[in-house]
Amino acid sequence: MSLFLRIILLVASVLFAIYVIKKIRKSQMKIGDSIYWISLIVLIVTLSIFPNIIISLAKWIGIESPANLLYLLMIFIAIGKIFFLSVQNSQLEYKICILAEEIAIWKNQSENIQNTKTAITTDERKYI
Repeated sequence: MSLFLRIILLVASVLFAIYVIKKIRKSQMKIGDSIYWISLIVLIVTLSIFPNIIISLAKWIGIESPANLLYLLMIFIAIGKIFFLSVQNSQLEYKICILAEEIAIWKNQSENIQNTKTAITTDERKYI
């Protein structure tokens, strides 16, 4: 891995770590989500400081360029994160549908109770 690529990875990782920490401090990011990103930053910094890890892994797998392996790993990690976000999104959409149905039922029940009270009041006036 070239020195230029290692420097770019280190600088980008540090800048991204600063960004994630700012988001955590402003309470704009959940701790669970930030753990994923901080772990990714640690992985990238480790591979940048110790390029022999990625070089040995690339040779063992049979990929000519360690940079290609690094990009491939990042693509797989991104696809995995997108998949889990998609699953989470589907679960939230399901919960929203359930909540909307419950609200509609409660609103209908409230209107029925209100109509019943109005009808009782009207009937009572007839007898007065």
